[in-house]
Amino acid sequence: MIRAIVFANGVMDGWPVGLTLSADRDLIIAADGGLAHCRRWEVTPHVVVGDMDSIAPGELTALEKTATEIIRHPARKDETDLELALKLAIDRGAEEIAVLGALGARWDMTFSNVLLLGSDFLSRTTVRLLDGVHELCCLQGSRQIRLHGRPGDLVSLLPISGNATGVSLKGLAYPLTDASLPFGTSHGVSNVFTGETASVTLKEGMLLISITRMAGKPF
Repeated sequence: MIRAIVFANGVMDGWPVGLTLSADRDLIIAADGGLAHCRRWEVTPHVVVGDMDSIAPGELTALEKTATEIIRHPARKDETDLELALKLAIDRGAEEIAVLGALGARWDMTFSNVLLLGSDFLSRTTVRLLDGVHELCCLQGSRQIRLHGRPGDLVSLLPISGNATGVSLKGLAYPLTDASLPFGTSHGVSNVFTGETASVTLKEGMLLISITRMAGKPF
């Protein structure tokens, strides 16, 4: 299975809990200014994609002399650099994508990055936004997802495209069976892992799933 690690140009205060990276096995993509996070964590990306407006000209010139592939897009474009990076990951065969540095800074960009999880082109791919002890992913349509954590970790389920129906939860303190979560409700907030795995099943709709690692330790 191909996994892509995408560095976005948001806030990245620390390395995500539990994430390990392998330059040999993972496809590493920097979305424009996400290259700065690569530099900070001493990661060499396989590809840098975007309009390159957040990268200093000298740094870009130096990068052109390396094995890193550079894919330039015009500044006037319809997608954000992160969306371009996600589409590139899918085109290169990624079945799982971890996105770092997608949150914080500008609210509009943060919301845009979160809502990208609900895009049709990602509907059959496991995509996680990772930020320190926090993880966000999206469940669409008739699907089930297995979550990993520790007892006491928090799980919140937020409908983001109308009502979510046929919701069943196992491995959490507050289980549900074939339930409905109306859009705009807080009913799915702050559930709790009782063990190290949990499952969420959805029949119709779209759920944003948030996990908070309360112990701040790898799972």
